[in-house]
Amino acid sequence: MIGNPTQVLQAEIARLREENERLQNELYNLRQFVQALQALSQAEAAYHSHADLLRLLDEIGRLTLDLLSAPDGSLLLLDPETGELEFVIVYGAARELIGTRLQPGEGIAGWVAAEGKSCIVPDVRVDPRFSARVDQLTHFQTKSIAAAPLIGNRHVLGVVEVLNRPEDEPFDALDQALLALFCRFAGEALANIEQAAREAELLEPPDYGLEPEGGAQGLR
Repeated sequence: MIGNPTQVLQAEIARLREENERLQNELYNLRQFVQALQALSQAEAAYHSHADLLRLLDEIGRLTLDLLSAPDGSLLLLDPETGELEFVIVYGAARELIGTRLQPGEGIAGWVAAEGKSCIVPDVRVDPRFSARVDQLTHFQTKSIAAAPLIGNRHVLGVVEVLNRPEDEPFDALDQALLALFCRFAGEALANIEQAAREAELLEPPDYGLEPEGGAQGLR
């Protein structure tokens, strides 16, 4: 039985409005992603030395926060000798974490590094992978997480975590896909700059401790 035509029409209009809003949000996210990639490409072209690596890491962190519209997050680098993750950049309220290390496999970041996979956690309280130790150290309350590995030259170099969207808005599958893809590009950029910096250092002439003395070269 067909219902009231006016009600049917109103329901269809509401559905179309909802669909249009969803498409507009996805388009906005894709534009943000393209802008983030452009900024990353410009940073990679501008940075060439080991001294620039921290600047690139900071750029990566800020771009991921903008991409997922969240104020809090961190970037951790993997120590290949110990398997530990170290907080090198922290945004938001828990900046005292810089220098803190996670044991291999500890927390969501540890899982991401070990598996080489991205993930989203809508509610950390019900995820057994979550470690509350970091929150206890900082008195920060983590509610939700989106995280992805930084992979360069087929190796996990670190992990990017984005936390707690405003108004508890959940991270979704599109957020996860965009973050994972962006971090894949970022990891390659990081590896490329590291390689370029190593090659530049090898090309530098050795320093034998010589300096001009009266127009001639003399030993110091």
